[in-house]
Amino acid sequence: MKYSQQEKLQIQLLCDIHRALKIKNSFDPDFIDEAVSTDSYWALRWQYPSLDDGEENPEEVQLFVDTFDMYEILQYTYNHFSDEDKADVAESIPHFNGEASLAFPGFDGNNETNYLTIGGMLKRMGRFSGKEELTKNSHMPSVEIYRRMLEVFLPARAKNWIHDVGITKQDFIDTLNARAHPESR
Repeated sequence: MKYSQQEKLQIQLLCDIHRALKIKNSFDPDFIDEAVSTDSYWALRWQYPSLDDGEENPEEVQLFVDTFDMYEILQYTYNHFSDEDKADVAESIPHFNGEASLAFPGFDGNNETNYLTIGGMLKRMGRFSGKEELTKNSHMPSVEIYRRMLEVFLPARAKNWIHDVGITKQDFIDTLNARAHPESR
């Protein structure tokens, strides 16, 4: 779904009227206004399931959600490792710095602003517990790094995820090693 400029203006004017009339127990005009003005139409479906038209999430939204989930699962997995496993991980991953290496780095505020917009909408919606990291600026292009990591992580999560454990140690290592470009390994 994509709205024309005319449709956007009409929706935003209706939001203004909704606010002016102080209508309660209805749609949130501020949320709708922000979703429409930032072309975050997917957020309308997420926030208001009755508006779901069956359309798939945009690729950028799916990449964002998968990436943030990946970092949460990597932290979860690391927290369940034994001290011996943590030592193996530190030896197997160049420049690994424990918990600091597992914090979600965010997206580049100069070149990947659409991802920061997605993070802002997810935060506003209270997804992922409304964490501050959702709008974190990595200060470097990150999308290609995350795609490489997700190529390893998504199959690992699908076949090797265990509650109270996480993913396997080898999948953990392989996922974090995928951060480096193949020519730099």
